[in-house]
Amino acid sequence: MSRKTALILLNGDVRDAKAVRAASRRAGYLLCADGGARHAVALRLTPNWIIGDMDSLPKKRPPSWKKTRYWCDFDPERSDLDKALEFARSLDVGAATVAGALGGGLDHELINLAALEESARGLELTVIDGGSARLFGPGRRRLPFKRGDRFSLLAAPRARLTLTGARFGLKNELLRRGSRGLGNCARGPVTLSIREGRVWVISTGPLSRQMSRP
Repeated sequence: MSRKTALILLNGDVRDAKAVRAASRRAGYLLCADGGARHAVALRLTPNWIIGDMDSLPKKRPPSWKKTRYWCDFDPERSDLDKALEFARSLDVGAATVAGALGGGLDHELINLAALEESARGLELTVIDGGSARLFGPGRRRLPFKRGDRFSLLAAPRARLTLTGARFGLKNELLRRGSRGLGNCARGPVTLSIREGRVWVISTGPLSRQMSRP
């Protein structure tokens, strides 16, 4: 998988400006999905690209954006997030962090979450919003939790997995989308082994991009 990285800003709420700035320093590209550019203005970040139909751009854009490029896509059948994820793949991005996916209306939140799961295949995907969530596919990974850290699992939409080192462990069990994975707690080194399917790992703290593989 390509190791090129991107931060994608959407037009929803950004609750953790510090986390977004930190993600921007790690990212090789800063992409704004149309109105997500307003967050770049507020955080004094300079996008490499702005993607979308350009109907929600800030009226005033900083002089430092002279080298920012614009990719117009007027397809009404796809959201700006879909367009931004497709554009990221065209840049050979292998890992993307998304901010501003939530807020701005329940319809936008649900559609963005569905788009992230559907369109993110082939990407290592992390969502930040007052915490972080990372989407994992098949494989075995040691999660960056310390004893006492709380976390949750959400199948996308189902997965067979084993979870060790947690208060509520799983052994080659089928996890379906729902509340079963809610409110777990680390009791030591936490290892997640996904045999098939995909799972969101959700934490109140940051999830490191680099995960050790036991």
